[in-house]
Amino acid sequence: MSATTSTGTTDVTGTEPVEEFRLRARTWLAENLPSASDAPAGGNDDAVWQRARVLQTQIYAGGFAGICFPVEYGGLGLSPDHQRVFNEEAAGYELPIALNVPSVAICAATILDLGTEDQKRQYLPGIISGRDVWCQLLSEPGGGSDLAGVITKSEQNGDDWVINGSKVWSSAAYAADYGLCLTRSNWDVPKHSGLTMFILPLKAPGVTVHRIKLVNGATEFCQVFFDDVRLPAKNVVGAVDEGWAAASQQLFHERNSMGGGSPYVSGPRFSKAAHGPDL
Repeated sequence: MSATTSTGTTDVTGTEPVEEFRLRARTWLAENLPSASDAPAGGNDDAVWQRARVLQTQIYAGGFAGICFPVEYGGLGLSPDHQRVFNEEAAGYELPIALNVPSVAICAATILDLGTEDQKRQYLPGIISGRDVWCQLLSEPGGGSDLAGVITKSEQNGDDWVINGSKVWSSAAYAADYGLCLTRSNWDVPKHSGLTMFILPLKAPGVTVHRIKLVNGATEFCQVFFDDVRLPAKNVVGAVDEGWAAASQQLFHERNSMGGGSPYVSGPRFSKAAHGPDL
């Protein structure tokens, strides 16, 4: 038994069959998105990110964004198979690939796993719709590969937290609205036990973003400075002093997106090679 809806036919579970979803996606893509061959040359300036936002907004309005995210957070609530067939049909079209990683496949996925209900409802629709760009704020100057050795400091002050320190090699932080920022909240315990993850607005008072110019002229990477940045306690992701668990989940989603196993990536597989450590 099936029922007909405005978006196609649904099976007894209320889910649109995968092959019907494929056909609907094929038609919509052909009518709405330009060919990848017509896309502007790549780059890392503000215009590139603005175009990515516009494309994501268009896909969202068409009903094909956030395919595997729950409906209550702005997604479609469909299966990885639905995402797979969309990706197959989307090959050859211009897509907002820059927004896949880390905004959708890493940051949004981490919030979906660990965020409070309020965080999910507040932030996930903005990512899925293309309104908000997110970045990762993990690596630090001199920190190397020891992620647990971060020294960016978070101190509780009344109902708020105050952040001081710096992150580096944060890809596209210049274009981001928010970041997931790992901090040192407790200096009196083993280093893995004294970390806290925060949702940090990049436009907050006290945040300064400097773009790093590489020898090839690229300026995709950034160093981000925090000078008495105040965040409310509701911006903690996971739990206080349990940021290592949050970072581990975040890195799981990064590996998944790099390895082609993420159910949240739309379009061609993303390459980390061009973007570096903190995607």
